[in-house]
Amino acid sequence: MGKETASERSRAVKFSIVTACRNSAPHLPETIRSVVEQSALTQGIAELEYFIIDGASTDATADVVSRFPHESITFVSEPDAGLYDAVVKGFTRATGDVVAYLNAGDIFHEHAFRVASEVMGQEGVNWICGYQLKINEHGEVIAVVKPPRYRREFILNGTYLKGFPYAGIQQEGIFFRRSLLETVNLDALKRFRLGGDYFLWTQLAASAELHTVLSFLGAFRVHRGQLSEGLAAYRKEAETCTRPETLREKVTRYWEYHSPHSLKGVLWKFTLGQSPARIFRFDEATQRWLPR
Repeated sequence: MGKETASERSRAVKFSIVTACRNSAPHLPETIRSVVEQSALTQGIAELEYFIIDGASTDATADVVSRFPHESITFVSEPDAGLYDAVVKGFTRATGDVVAYLNAGDIFHEHAFRVASEVMGQEGVNWICGYQLKINEHGEVIAVVKPPRYRREFILNGTYLKGFPYAGIQQEGIFFRRSLLETVNLDALKRFRLGGDYFLWTQLAASAELHTVLSFLGAFRVHRGQLSEGLAAYRKEAETCTRPETLREKVTRYWEYHSPHSLKGVLWKFTLGQSPARIFRFDEATQRWLPR
């Protein structure tokens, strides 16, 4: 597919991507390539500003970044108070239409910006996620999970922190409109050590639905020494962002995940009803991403 015309390029979606890192030189190259080599950039469908916020690394992080003389990259290296302090530094610099953050080692699929541009160009879509993928240190896919039709209420009450059979929310496949950052308490976000992503989800859920795209947008790389290894500590901190579950929400959760088929009709009238969040699939007939 060739480059777009000048008039089409003027409608390009600008992506603001943030990578927070510290002493992550071995994991950075593939992450950076997955951002700057997006097909939507070479095709003129998207524009990019990429903030790599480094916490005063003592390894070769700066040398790694210097090997990518990409005009969209802004490299900041200075002491910080942790991962989410660095993420907030990137967010406050963002000027794009769509924002995402990607940790060192994690990757975007090469067509992630294309998919996000089309889906987020549809009415009422301000926040999306894709399939949940894990890769190992060699880049091999080791797990794929199809995300559900998310509920804002379940995000706010912490249902998605409970573990199986409740789906989590994978940060690496998340894109949201920059305008939603106006609803986020960034001062509170930067004080988190482990669970800042879930705090961000609760802040976004207060004003937007999380729509699901059945596509590979981003992947989480499993490697030794990462913060997410302490899952129990993560959940404990993330739970501080949630509110109590209401009785109607509890009935809805039981109905969706545990209710025998024979009780579905009986319990339906006591639930929250169908979530307004949409699930986008690729329609082969029209060659478009369409909701259901």
